Amino acid sequence: MKYRLNTTNYHTFSVFGVNNLPPRSYFIPYPTRADADAVTPKRKRYASPKVECLNGVWDFKFYPLPAELPAELDTDAVAFDKLDVPSCWQFRGYDRPFYVNYRYQFPYKPPVIPTTDKVGRVFSWLGCDTGLRPRWITPEEEYNFVGVYRRFFDVADADKRIVISFLGVASCLDLYLNGKYIGYAEGSHNTAEFDLSGKVQPGQNELLAVVHRWCNGTYLENQDMFRNNGIFRDVLLRTEEPADFRDIDAKTAKKDGRYTLTLTAETHADTTVTFTLQGHGLTRTATVPTQDKTARAVFADLDVTEWNAENPVLYDLYYETAAGCVKEKLGFRTVEIRGDVFLLNGSKIKFKGVNHHDTDPRNGYTLSPDDIERDLLTCKQFNIDTVRTSHYPPDPLLLELADELGIYLVDENDIETHGTFAMQFPPTYNSISDDPKWKAHYLDRIAHLYQRDKIHGNTSVIMWSLGNEAGGFYNTDAMYDYLKARSDLPVHYESAIHCKKQAYDVGSEMYPTVQMVHDVGEKRRKQTRLNDRPYFMCEYAHAMGVGPGNTEAYWQEVYRYDSLMGGCVWEMVDHAVLHDDGRYTYGGDHGEWEHDGNFCVDGLFYPDRTPSTGAYIMRFIYRPFRVTHCGGDRFELFNTTAFSRGRYTLQFLWNDGSGTELTPDTAPLSKETVTLPMGSAVDGTLLLTVKTLDTKTGRCVAEEQPIVTLAVPVAPAVKALPVGAGVQDGRFALQRDGKLLLTADTEGTLLYRASTDNDTDVFFRRPLTPWQNQRSEVVSCKGIANGYEVVTRLTNGKGRYTVTDTYQGTDKGVLVTSVLHRERGSQTVPRFGKVFRLDEIFDTVTYFARSGESYCDMKDQFCVQQVTCPVSAMTEPNIRPQESGNRMDCTTATLTDGQLKVTFEAVGKPFELAVKPYTDRALTGMKHREDEVRTGTYVTVQAFQQGIGTGACGPAIMPEFCYELKQDCTLQFLIRVEEV
Repeated sequence: MKYRLNTTNYHTFSVFGVNNLPPRSYFIPYPTRADADAVTPKRKRYASPKVECLNGVWDFKFYPLPAELPAELDTDAVAFDKLDVPSCWQFRGYDRPFYVNYRYQFPYKPPVIPTTDKVGRVFSWLGCDTGLRPRWITPEEEYNFVGVYRRFFDVADADKRIVISFLGVASCLDLYLNGKYIGYAEGSHNTAEFDLSGKVQPGQNELLAVVHRWCNGTYLENQDMFRNNGIFRDVLLRTEEPADFRDIDAKTAKKDGRYTLTLTAETHADTTVTFTLQGHGLTRTATVPTQDKTARAVFADLDVTEWNAENPVLYDLYYETAAGCVKEKLGFRTVEIRGDVFLLNGSKIKFKGVNHHDTDPRNGYTLSPDDIERDLLTCKQFNIDTVRTSHYPPDPLLLELADELGIYLVDENDIETHGTFAMQFPPTYNSISDDPKWKAHYLDRIAHLYQRDKIHGNTSVIMWSLGNEAGGFYNTDAMYDYLKARSDLPVHYESAIHCKKQAYDVGSEMYPTVQMVHDVGEKRRKQTRLNDRPYFMCEYAHAMGVGPGNTEAYWQEVYRYDSLMGGCVWEMVDHAVLHDDGRYTYGGDHGEWEHDGNFCVDGLFYPDRTPSTGAYIMRFIYRPFRVTHCGGDRFELFNTTAFSRGRYTLQFLWNDGSGTELTPDTAPLSKETVTLPMGSAVDGTLLLTVKTLDTKTGRCVAEEQPIVTLAVPVAPAVKALPVGAGVQDGRFALQRDGKLLLTADTEGTLLYRASTDNDTDVFFRRPLTPWQNQRSEVVSCKGIANGYEVVTRLTNGKGRYTVTDTYQGTDKGVLVTSVLHRERGSQTVPRFGKVFRLDEIFDTVTYFARSGESYCDMKDQFCVQQVTCPVSAMTEPNIRPQESGNRMDCTTATLTDGQLKVTFEAVGKPFELAVKPYTDRALTGMKHREDEVRTGTYVTVQAFQQGIGTGACGPAIMPEFCYELKQDCTLQFLIRVEEV
């Protein structure tokens, strides 16, 4: 079949929609109420006889050279490939995955985009691959690729109204049917619908979709993510009767403790509509004839149980005509800003949130219903109650499941123009958002967001968001006015901070310092519109690589001031590409001519949703109860929830085996003090572990240790070194039966660490690199009473230091005393540790310390306890290998090969433990997981290591978590060897 293709829509600025239907609520009709009742939200769109899902294998033709796409396309002459829909073509071998954060993939000349020629010369001054410097580059073989999709479908009755719905297509869609043009749509994450009535034919129909890599609308979709293309969400074919619904709506209002519910329905022809509200002992029904195809029913004086994320009570709504039934679920709740306080159902609330992208390592933007449910269930399991849909509307199923499971949503518009900042001088976010020529484009996108999701504005959606990092404010004002004319919900938009507007209904900011947050609470910020309204950290605690560090400090401020609403960690899941051989790749690994490296690998969870340490940090910080020891037998209990009272049982477990269980009746966001029986120290160690149990789900939702008193022995009396212990060439070694068992690593002393992702400053520099240029020189080595003394000079890019090590015998093993002295240079030292090598066969570690990865500014998420694990479990599987696996508060660590065990024991105070299967030096050069080749077992006993912070995109390490070498630092510990 032949098609005359439209060749101008995608690059004609005035065109962003042709023949697409007006936006409406997302819903799925069923023939009867019984049919609608029989399905779950996950199955709803796939089980209705009134809706056919066109997912599956489509014909596909990729045009890497867009000029080769003929103006007249004869599908009978095209050699189509096969491609699954939904999917992203870069994840199916067409073109390549391409990750970039700040920049567009073409020259910045809004609204001009490449058409059929090469991209041309591109200017930028900001990027992880280039740092901060002007750059002009002409990428080779980079075009505005085109994908052509074909699908056949059958129609039994061509006289019926047939509507096709595309839930997500990037970047745009020209649609054709049976040789005729249907229409055009932009807005990748918005629903595009077209009326096929009168254009379908009985029997088989040929559907053709032409998708361009970029369109004018791409200027509004510059989000931090892999830039993918294709039909990436479901495609639905709807058969509609005249009496079926065109749109539905629901609005709730509360007055004097009772709710009023207004239900509205639009039909294709005048008919009679029956509205029903049902659930929890309540039933209201009204049958209303339409006027001008619209019917409305008002149910007043409703005594209902209010919805909140802690207790997500939903009621059933039925919209029925003779042609069918639509079933929705609705929660009753209020959102109000009173002064500078955000209230939900009249109560103060703190939102414990995360930013969520649609990302899958095998499928790009495409998430299945099971994937979406898994992500929200994971949030619940890790005490996350809020999701910002960064930075676009999600699949509508996510909203239905958020209503059902209990998740607050900040529903974000599909607008980001970050490239305006990175690709022009002077840099500004405001170029497009403050240009009136773009107003209609902005209004089109906010209308699609609101109209699709408006029913959920009664339940899970607690704020609308105008977009992300697009500045303002002419067009953002227009979107704000559109929303306020239709919805009482507050409007969020962080990027207003980059223009005179400063803020809309809530103040918002990305990656503020703790001091900045504190100053908001104290009403001291220079941006005055942050002081007089609720304040929301839409992005904070950048979870890239190891970390985020120092997150607790933010929540001390959030709980201190009523105006601080909480915030959303950046972000939930690492973005990466999973290959058949198990490798993960990130930006720059696919031949991208510009990229932002592994900046996409910035989630609390790995791409397969395995939790990283960051996930456990947030689970801990977002815990529903906090317990503080006030001294003696007094403890403060803090209920951090907004609505739960008497729901949580606290188990107080002492390390002597005693314990107490308490189900407190502490009011939400309130504190009380209780007295409890104290345990007794065991060999000088006193530990109190508090487990928080959710009586509703039976899960343990948090563990904390408000009391940690560790017994650490003093140095024992010295005597001669044991047989086999000695120093050669300045390196300590232990031999057993004539075989080398343990030796100081070639570097011996570590003042550096392999850089974490957060060891980066705002200029993309690695501040630890000078420390990594460490050179060691043995100054002297001599025998002393009962042992040896070795003096080593360490020189690096930050200064010169000497380390004096003594090795002496005791009844408990070899006493190691190491003294670090600064000769000149930096007083702030990242690390001080002694590293030893064992053979790979020493693979089992038993330690008494924090039970998981911990650093001085992120340690309380793991309790002190004894752990046994393999060496491989002592480091984290970061997509980009980096320093990881530190264990704080360690008193003993033993490694064994099954026959011998080597023990490191603290003297004087606990040490920090690191056990790695490779050297720290080797780690500095690793880029991917497959680089982590084992060369032995390396044990580092440390006096200190600096904190982590969130410097990759936020505040660096706070001074209180850095070590100032104001005087010599001494590290002491014992090493002993025993048979198992």
